[in-house]
Amino acid sequence: MLPTPAKFHYVFNLRDLSRIWQGMINTISSVVNSEKILLSLWKHECSRVISDRFATYDDINWFEKTIKRVAEEELGEKYAEVLVTSRYFVDFMRFVNQEDNLWFSKTIERLIEDEIYPDCPDSIKKSTPIFWSFLKDAPEATGEEPEDTDLDMPKIYEPVDSLEQLEERLKMFMGMYNESIRGSGMDLVFFRDAMLHLVRISRIIRTPRGNALLVGVGGSGKQSLTKLAAFIAGQKAFQITLTRSYNASNLMEDLKILYRTAGQQGKGITFIFTDQDIKEESFLEYINNVLSSGVVAGLFAKDEIDEICNELVPVMKKEYPKRSPTNENLYEYFLSRTRQNLHVVLCFSPIGEKFRNRALKFPGLISGCTIDWFQRWPRDALISVADHFLSNFSIVCTPDTKKQLVHSMGTLHDEVADTCVNYFAKYRRSAHVTPKSYLSFLNGYKTIYSQKHAEIENLASRMNIGLEKLVEAGESVAELKKELAVKEQDLAVANDKADKVLKEVAKKKEVAEKIKLQVQKVKDKAQAIVDEIEADKALAEEKLEEAKPALLAAEEALKTIKPSDIATVRKLGKPPHLIMRVMDCVLLLFQAKMEPSSVDPDPERACLKPSWGESLKLMAGSLLQSLLDFKKDMINEETVELMEPYLRASDYDFESCKKVSGNVSGLLSWTIAMTKFFTINKEVLPLKDNLVVQESRLQAANNDLAKAQAQLDEKESELAEAMGEYNAAMSEKQRLMDDAENCRKKMVAASALINGLANEKERWTEQSKEFKAQIGRLVGDILLCTGFLSYQGPFNQDFRNLMSKDWQKLLKDRRIPYSSSINVVDYLTDSTTIGEWRLQGLPNDDLSIQNAIIVTKSSRYALLVDPQGQGKAWIKNKEAQNDLQ
Repeated sequence: MLPTPAKFHYVFNLRDLSRIWQGMINTISSVVNSEKILLSLWKHECSRVISDRFATYDDINWFEKTIKRVAEEELGEKYAEVLVTSRYFVDFMRFVNQEDNLWFSKTIERLIEDEIYPDCPDSIKKSTPIFWSFLKDAPEATGEEPEDTDLDMPKIYEPVDSLEQLEERLKMFMGMYNESIRGSGMDLVFFRDAMLHLVRISRIIRTPRGNALLVGVGGSGKQSLTKLAAFIAGQKAFQITLTRSYNASNLMEDLKILYRTAGQQGKGITFIFTDQDIKEESFLEYINNVLSSGVVAGLFAKDEIDEICNELVPVMKKEYPKRSPTNENLYEYFLSRTRQNLHVVLCFSPIGEKFRNRALKFPGLISGCTIDWFQRWPRDALISVADHFLSNFSIVCTPDTKKQLVHSMGTLHDEVADTCVNYFAKYRRSAHVTPKSYLSFLNGYKTIYSQKHAEIENLASRMNIGLEKLVEAGESVAELKKELAVKEQDLAVANDKADKVLKEVAKKKEVAEKIKLQVQKVKDKAQAIVDEIEADKALAEEKLEEAKPALLAAEEALKTIKPSDIATVRKLGKPPHLIMRVMDCVLLLFQAKMEPSSVDPDPERACLKPSWGESLKLMAGSLLQSLLDFKKDMINEETVELMEPYLRASDYDFESCKKVSGNVSGLLSWTIAMTKFFTINKEVLPLKDNLVVQESRLQAANNDLAKAQAQLDEKESELAEAMGEYNAAMSEKQRLMDDAENCRKKMVAASALINGLANEKERWTEQSKEFKAQIGRLVGDILLCTGFLSYQGPFNQDFRNLMSKDWQKLLKDRRIPYSSSINVVDYLTDSTTIGEWRLQGLPNDDLSIQNAIIVTKSSRYALLVDPQGQGKAWIKNKEAQNDLQ
């Protein structure tokens, strides 16, 4: 097996031989307890070192035949038969705690019962399988162990009983990884090849100075498997963070971190370095030095080296007591320890010339690493991945159809890979499909299926709602007819009731109107009396207003008289004649007793003789208060006639009296004012008497009015109650009329809808069935469309048509429903969008339209091979409104 330009890495030397023996001595004697185990271990290590680098299945088959032939020649046919079956050795099958042990026991029992022997007796299911005695727990800490005691789970290199057992174990580790690494979300499908690659990577990074070169196309799982393997090995996985300004200085700083972790701290660490991280080719120079000798020139400054060496003095003394702790020995120990614990895992793609050129330019990449070549995923792996991603995805189909879909996806991807080879052979144009393409294909299928299913489901729902509405309308018309008949009966009853109530209301209203007229007559009579009273009152008040000045003058005059003035007059032995006459007038006004002699003429004056003795008696009381309380209406005609001679006297005036008696002259003014008041009041008194009579009449009229009003209120209350009943009856009648009218309108509208859509019902029914059929065919239609978006981009129109026919044949053979007349252009876009694309400069041919659909609908970024710049011009015009740079 010599190297060729395509297989330049087929270089084998003594390093590979040492790696084989290094792998074989990793286990312990209790594991290698038979010749079969020893031969299986030898074949396993030879395969890991030699055949894992082979790039083709032919070379791998040659290796299998050769190793069997050599064993048969050297050991005999008996031992050669042992090598027919490959066994795989790992060191992570030992359990950490009793829970894991119980989990493994239950899993084995479940696998035996479900997959191997359903009726297997418990004595066999629960029996201890080979290597079970080695599956023990990690030692528990007691606090008395030395500091360097290893309390980790046992790392014993031993064979795996079955891939099912390995798969369960790896799933457990993946769950632990997702729990411990926040935000990781690792979701791997452990098909056979994936598990074998993880075993290989785990073996390499478990081996001291073990470095790996993983070669495979993008999406093969190189990085994910490496991270999980590092986690299983208890190591930290480290990757550089590539930025725009990342350069060689940054790489040196990252290498310092790695060297300090591995050499200074003595911790195992896995450095994952991909071809995407090679921003500068000079990066590989440093990686080459790390792999070849571990010495990177200028990595640490002198003071940093001294610091590292000082910290490693006690560590080296403990491990190598007899070695002198010189700087040279310490630095050599540091580099040796770094190479022991630092595991570089290179993840490169074999596509193109870069990989070969870099390997030839930097030989340490090949010689310093154990190569693991990731072959194309086999069909069973593709099917397993598809089943994993679609198992919980809802698809409208039978379980058998879904199973066929999963198999078709793996077959389709596999056929596309073969088509790439044929396309290169015919046109010398390279096209590649990778596992990442397949994962994108699966995710694209789920996305487009969900979108199309929702779209068709929405249209079908609208159509079904329309049909349901038509059925409901038909049922509603029948119900409305029944309801309308009932409402019309209720309406007839309500009409009769309203008519009866209306008659009662009319009778009560007539009675109330008659009583109301009677009340009004009484009101008018009372109002006439009130008007007369008001007129008499006004006239009396007018007359009295004329006497008001005299009364006010009299009151003012009385206010000028003081009790002392009255006392002074009383003390007069012979009072002035005028005063005596004034007092006689006062006696007359009070209708007091006069002296009998007063009727005799006065010898001194031409008047009656004064009754001074009676006057003194009057003045002996509270004269002033009596004057103020004098009842003016008591004055009569006789009194005024008796006073007439006194008033006609020439000296009977205020000035004359004032001269004679001073302030007592106010009595004279009062007597004169009283006579004047009487003159006016004698005209008012008849009015007052009439007012009393009128008020009596008014009181009688008001009593009659109150009785009539009470009777009217009673009748009006009865009328209001009857009107309330009438209004309620009319409201009920109106409500029934409105309900009947609404019912009639609904019935007319429903009948019009049914009559208008009678022809549409049949078409809608057919369309609804077609939508249901489309949903059933989505399982195959979306497969064709997603395959077009994911795989047909690199091919010309002829190959695209050929691939579409092959895929349709595949679906037909597997009895997966699909539309026989499906056109991906019409299925994934519409004429309006295509028209806009043409206006934006897209060529009018089918290939260009298909390419535009791939650009706009694909879940991955598009790479345009556009020698004429047509696609570029179209994209610039299309994205001009989005400020395309």
